[in-house]
Amino acid sequence: MNLALAGLVIGLAGCLSHPPPPAAPYHGVGNAVQWHLIIDDKHVTFIPAGQQPIRQPRPTPIVGVAGDIYQTPRINVNIVHAQCAAGGRTYPDRVQVSVDGVQNEGCGGL
Repeated sequence: MNLALAGLVIGLAGCLSHPPPPAAPYHGVGNAVQWHLIIDDKHVTFIPAGQQPIRQPRPTPIVGVAGDIYQTPRINVNIVHAQCAAGGRTYPDRVQVSVDGVQNEGCGGL
């Protein structure tokens, strides 16, 4: 196989795969209600405004076509790769976080 063909095959293989989960640490923020989300190599941490952080071990993400899902006993995160605006900034992702059954909407990725 010549180098040009090998490069084409490698390039096409990259187009067909799903994007990898966000690089750690990943940050999310609340839209209407203030909160912060941090996903690093070891933990998923949800920080509600004025309250103690809730931290869970980081599970292996479920990587889908639209984004990534992290499911822990207390925190469930759904990251959708679609533009989102909050606080005068534009983020690359929409973020839904459920903590102990309470839904939170926000943005993330920067």
